[in-house]
Amino acid sequence: MVALGLVSNHYWVLIKDRKSVPPNAYHIGVHAKQFEWQITYPGPDGKLGTADDFTVRNQLHVPVNQPIAAELSSEDVIHSFFVPQFRLKQDAVPGMHIIAWFQATKTGEYELGCAELCGMGHYKMRARVFVHTPEEFAAWMKQQAAGGTE
Repeated sequence: MVALGLVSNHYWVLIKDRKSVPPNAYHIGVHAKQFEWQITYPGPDGKLGTADDFTVRNQLHVPVNQPIAAELSSEDVIHSFFVPQFRLKQDAVPGMHIIAWFQATKTGEYELGCAELCGMGHYKMRARVFVHTPEEFAAWMKQQAAGGTE
C-alpha cells in the first residue's frame, strides 16, 4: 500500500492540486444547501464574485470541451458534488472553499447528484447538467443576462 501511494502521488497532485486547474478554466460557483444546488455564473464581465453574476437553481450549464472550475461551498452540512459521467465526485464542506475541475467531452444532458447523506430530503438533491456546444452556451448565457429563464 505504501508503494502504491508513493507511485500514485504524482497523479493525485496532477488531478487534485489547486495548481492543476487549467489557466483557461471557466469558473462557476456551486453552493450546496439542503436540498438544492445553486450554480452561480459570471456575468458579462466574465469574473465570478461581482455584481453582474447570476444564480440558477438545480441546473448546471457548461460548454463542451472547456475546462470548468467549480468553486464548491456548503451552507449547512457536508454534500458531495457527483456527476458520474464526468468521473467527478468532490465533497462540499461548510466553511471550506474547494475547487474541483472537469471538462465535458460530449454534449448532452446528465444528472448531478449529492453522494453524501445530507438529511431526510437527500434523495431530492438532484440537478440537471446540460453540456452545450459553445454557440448554444453563448446563447444561453445571453438569454440569462437578459433576464430569461430556462
